[in-house]
Amino acid sequence: MRLLQIWDRFAPISTSNTPHHPNGLPTPSNVVVVGGGIVGASLAWHLAHETNVTVVAEHPGGVATPNSFAWVNAAYDNPKFYYDFRVRSMKHWAEIAEAVPGGLPLHWGGSVTWSMPPDELEKYEKQHQAWGYDIVRVNRTEIGEIEPGFELESVPEWGLFAGGEGTLEASVAAQQLLDHAVEYMGAKVIVDTVEGFAKSDAAEDGSTRVTGVITKDGKQILGDHVVLAGGLGSVPLLATEDIKLPVNGRQGMLVNSKPVAEKLLNTLINSNQLHVRQTVDEGRIRAGADYTGGDPGENPQEDADKLFEKVKDVLVGGDDLEYDYYTIGTRPDPEDGIPILGDTGLEGLTVAVMHSGVTNAAIVGDLLTKRIMTGVSDPALVDFQLNRFDRKQ
Repeated sequence: MRLLQIWDRFAPISTSNTPHHPNGLPTPSNVVVVGGGIVGASLAWHLAHETNVTVVAEHPGGVATPNSFAWVNAAYDNPKFYYDFRVRSMKHWAEIAEAVPGGLPLHWGGSVTWSMPPDELEKYEKQHQAWGYDIVRVNRTEIGEIEPGFELESVPEWGLFAGGEGTLEASVAAQQLLDHAVEYMGAKVIVDTVEGFAKSDAAEDGSTRVTGVITKDGKQILGDHVVLAGGLGSVPLLATEDIKLPVNGRQGMLVNSKPVAEKLLNTLINSNQLHVRQTVDEGRIRAGADYTGGDPGENPQEDADKLFEKVKDVLVGGDDLEYDYYTIGTRPDPEDGIPILGDTGLEGLTVAVMHSGVTNAAIVGDLLTKRIMTGVSDPALVDFQLNRFDRKQ
């Protein structure tokens, strides 16, 4: 009975009374999703409940996604509309995890934060409590009770505990969503590189419509609608159509221990020295120097070694940890820090690019699927349109 209730949540969207577009174009019978990271995978999974889906990705599982710290949270210093959006996505991740066979590598362990000066930390606390977020102040003793594996010498007098936050092994989850869409809903995954868009001839009003994508060898993969979810790769693709996507790349380093059988951390720690967590699937200790993972220097291995020594210093029994590897990822950062979702200015082409894709992918997949399939846009999407940058000029 519970499984049926979960699947009811993803029942096909009714399109009988609402055309796909105001001009009466039919509901898409095949959608092409460009990108196989966590955002593209969520889009493909949601769309596959409603229509035929073809995913075209050079790297199924993503490029930025495997190198993400993968913290699922409502974040600090965001406007209220974006906070609300992230909270919706957190709730939807829990629903998706129940609907995917075997669940997702998702851990709702909460986070403990003391990464900012006390006055900013207090502002964060008051603001998010007023918004109804599950966040409370905890003193050093309480932090020790929450995280007995963390050395108290490096802990300040107080911090904040956000009990509803979590972590997701994002590249694993992306592959699970793709596999589920393929095996249970008939989606297709094509491993290839997209270099442009196929378009229809000009209509009477002089406009053109995107009808698919063109791969590096000139092959056309056709669809009634295309969703561009390729992270930084979306920038040069839209540039081929003289569309500017104001997104920059920011590199960050993360270090990883070898798998650890014991549970060393219960939560995600966001301290003034580093952020650190234990992975759900393999038990690795993963850490970065700040929110972006720490900028790699000229000698990344040397930087990784220093960062890993910090990790060992702050964990009880940290000397027993064994270093395994580091990653350097490049996250796509919209210029104003807010996701870019929706119209591109070309009929039949939707874009979805953001940081944090891991937090936002769930609700992005849900809301953009409804928009593409019914033509009805959730009110929350109005603040994330690409054309907002035109209005700022």
